[in-house]
Amino acid sequence: MANSLGKLTKHKFLMMSKDLVSSLPHTQKMTKESFCSLLNRYGRIVVKPSSGSGGVGVMQIISMGKRRYAVHYGKYQKTIQGLLPTYQFAQSKAKGLYLAQQGIKLAKINGRPFDLRVMVQRKRNSEWVVTGILAKVAGSGFFITNIVESKGKALPLRTAVQQASIRRASYDKINQQIHRLALQTVYRLQKYYRIRTVGIDMGIDEQGKVWIIEANFSPDKTYFRRLKDKTMYRRIMSYYYGSR
Repeated sequence: MANSLGKLTKHKFLMMSKDLVSSLPHTQKMTKESFCSLLNRYGRIVVKPSSGSGGVGVMQIISMGKRRYAVHYGKYQKTIQGLLPTYQFAQSKAKGLYLAQQGIKLAKINGRPFDLRVMVQRKRNSEWVVTGILAKVAGSGFFITNIVESKGKALPLRTAVQQASIRRASYDKINQQIHRLALQTVYRLQKYYRIRTVGIDMGIDEQGKVWIIEANFSPDKTYFRRLKDKTMYRRIMSYYYGSR
C-alpha cells in the first residue's frame, strides 16, 4: 500500500532521522489537547490543512499574555480572550484534517516574514542535487509567504539574507545548513516514496537557525521564473523533464 502524501505522515517519517529532529518544528494532528498544549508551550503556533497548498486555510495564533490570543488568518486579524474560545474559533475555520505546528519566529525583510523554497531533484540513475533556492517574502499585512496568495515577492537567497533581520549567521553558514538539511530530507523521504522532484519549505529564524517546515512532491516551479536571473528556473525544468 502506498504511503500517505499528507504533511503529518511525511513529518513522522522525517522525525525518524536523528539528523533532522532538531530542525523540525513540533507538529501534531490538531485536537483541543494538542492545540492548547503547543500554544502553552511555545506561545506561537501555526494551524494548517494536512493536505493542500498555497497557504490556503493557514492560521497563526500568538499568545499575547493575560489569556489573550492574536489570530492571523490571511489579512484578517482578531484578538480572542481565553484559550478555549481561541481553539473553537480555529476549529470553526478548519475544514478536514488540520495540523498544529510549533510557530517559528521567521526572520523578516522590512517587517515582512519570509521563508524559503528549496528544490531538490535527481534524474534517472543520478544523485540528488539542490537545483534552486529562493526566498518567499510575504505581502503587506500577511504572515503567509505564498507569493500568489499574499501578493508577495521572490528574492535570491543571498539578497534575502543580506536584507533580513538575522542576528548571528552569515550567508555562507545559512547556505550550508540549507544544503545539508535539504539532502538529508530527500534521503529520508526516498525510503518511503518514489520521488525525483521535491520542493522543501524551510524557515530561517531571527537567530539564523534553519527549520524544515514541510516537503512537497508537486511544488510550484514557476516561483523561480519570477527571479531576474532565470538560471535556476532553467536548471529546475531541465531536471524535471529529465527525470520523467
